[in-house]
Amino acid sequence: MRPTAWGGSTVGWGHVAEIVGRPVGRPDLMKPNPFPIIRAAERAGVGVADCTLIGDSLTDVQAAHAAGATVVAYANKPHKAALFAEAGADTITDTMHAIAEALTTAQP
Repeated sequence: MRPTAWGGSTVGWGHVAEIVGRPVGRPDLMKPNPFPIIRAAERAGVGVADCTLIGDSLTDVQAAHAAGATVVAYANKPHKAALFAEAGADTITDTMHAIAEALTTAQP
């Protein structure tokens, strides 16, 4: 499997070398603000439009769209699917298996 850049570090599949979030003391930069997604893309050296966020909250969907990224919404509770559809998630799934399979079978 091909390694990918995340958070400025080269990593293999299934390993996150660094977590990218908001600066300490800046709650205004939390999602749904797109800052964490834009920052992660910058650290990885890729355009935000080439990124996909996998999230399980409405603020994840909102932040991804505000940043210009694609979003896969994980509806880990039954009521979330409708919420994510209304918010315009690009894809909605209720199983992590589907996400894992998509990631492991994706072509570079």
